[in-house]
Amino acid sequence: MQIVVNGEAQNIATKCTVFQLLQDQGVTFKAAVVEHNGNILKQEHWQSTPLQSGDRLEILVFMGGG
Repeated sequence: MQIVVNGEAQNIATKCTVFQLLQDQGVTFKAAVVEHNGNILKQEHWQSTPLQSGDRLEILVFMGGG
């Protein structure tokens, strides 16, 4: 199925959750914020939120530096 992640179309496996997608992309969970179809998704809901065809995700990862 196809979803949009940070403005780019991606094909993913069916029955994939937000958590699984983030794992597959190597996202650091402690420093990430996810917007799912225009709404901020709390981290405690990542594992229980299935992705569906046409969903839109924005993934923000905060990085330290100086």
